[in-house]
Amino acid sequence: MRPYEMLTIFHPQLPEEELNGTIEQVAGYVTNAGGAIAGTVRENPWGRRRLAYPIRHEGQDLRDGFYVLYTFNVDAGRITDLERSLKLNDRVLRHIIVKPDGEE
Repeated sequence: MRPYEMLTIFHPQLPEEELNGTIEQVAGYVTNAGGAIAGTVRENPWGRRRLAYPIRHEGQDLRDGFYVLYTFNVDAGRITDLERSLKLNDRVLRHIIVKPDGEE
């Protein structure tokens, strides 16, 4: 298993209880792919932030988003499955998965 970091931007108009459920749902995508969550950061410097440019999502121009940073370990072959699940979730506006610097 390799270490990865994933930054997700969630829809800004989610109620707090739905946001918490969606954060847990995305963490479940990692565990379903055979991975293990090492940490989740949703407080400073992340959290609700202004986007650099508006994102068109479901007929709206969104200017804010809720950022959450996940650190996790998973087999490299399962990243494709994880990204497919993220693309199907309409509450996730954008995501990116990277290997941390210095990792093989």
